[in-house]
Amino acid sequence: MTDEPLIRLTDVTKTYHLESGDFTALDHVSLDIEEGEFVAIMGPSGSGKSTMMNQLGILDVPTSGELYIAGRNVAKMSSIERTHMRRDVIGYVFQKFYLIPLLSAYENVEYPLILKYKKRDTTGKAAEYLKAVGIDPVMGAHRPNQLSGGQQQRVAIARALVNEPKILICDEPTGNLDSKTGLQIMEILTDLHRKGKTVIIVTHDPNIAANAQRIIRLADGRIVAS
Repeated sequence: MTDEPLIRLTDVTKTYHLESGDFTALDHVSLDIEEGEFVAIMGPSGSGKSTMMNQLGILDVPTSGELYIAGRNVAKMSSIERTHMRRDVIGYVFQKFYLIPLLSAYENVEYPLILKYKKRDTTGKAAEYLKAVGIDPVMGAHRPNQLSGGQQQRVAIARALVNEPKILICDEPTGNLDSKTGLQIMEILTDLHRKGKTVIIVTHDPNIAANAQRIIRLADGRIVAS
């Protein structure tokens, strides 16, 4: 743990240039997230939640202001450096899972390791992380369309964790699940936080947000409560 926050946004603005005119999705936002925090980002549709997630996940860069991830200024990194940071420092869990349909559950989790090390996994990490989220080897041999929504989300969490990122960003991770399965997924995420993972959840559900240590509320591209 260092004195610097794991994530720091300083006066970040994100403006999109549209045919109808400029649209400011984030408006002079400043925010620190410490290593090991569990944070929920909430707000109505159009509040800037998705834009905030894209900034935190380095899927986009600010129009103005500064964004630091793990002590590095994102705007000053090359495209390949940002790609490597997304691969190594940030894990993503999405509402729609985004598993590769032609690969088995195991192969989906192994895939980030192949991207990083340019070879098949011989360490057992892929199987280890599948086991950690409750997916056994028999289930791991199934393709995504042979799994339930909850099972697919478990696989997606294992895939996000396999490269041991510092940050786990979850975009509506229970949005496509029934309430019971959603609670099970939140138990996994809460346990990951207890073990020291920095977890950021973007959600519209106050019951899901209640699991977090801190709730950041957005409206019209600004933080209105934190």
